[in-house]
Amino acid sequence: MTEFSVYTDGASRGNPGPSAISYAMYDFTGQLIEKGAKCIGKHTNSEAEYEALLWATEKVRERTCDHLKLFSDSEFMVKQINGEYKASNERMKKYLAMALANKKLFTTFKVRHVPRDNPRIQLVDQLANDALDREHPG
Repeated sequence: MTEFSVYTDGASRGNPGPSAISYAMYDFTGQLIEKGAKCIGKHTNSEAEYEALLWATEKVRERTCDHLKLFSDSEFMVKQINGEYKASNERMKKYLAMALANKKLFTTFKVRHVPRDNPRIQLVDQLANDALDREHPG
């Protein structure tokens, strides 16, 4: 049984505007095993949050993992994935459908909201912002 915890963040400067996504992957002991960030073009903040979660899920699938816990500071996205909020527009419906399809790839797939002051959320926030600063200075 392999379990990973992954923290994700999406950042957009403007809504929509230049956007970046990031993730940090931890093993069952809490050891950071992988992290990444990249710019993804022009998106809204909500789209960037979903893009980050989807990219992180792809990265986890490159490894052997049965149990995945995803953490995000996007309460909106987490509540959509957990069925508490409905997706209203077509673009968000597509992102939600892709996220829900990923649930089927794991024995357990949990998505939880964590506050912005969480140190691991702060790490992924910094990674996303650093990527934006590199590609869009000033």
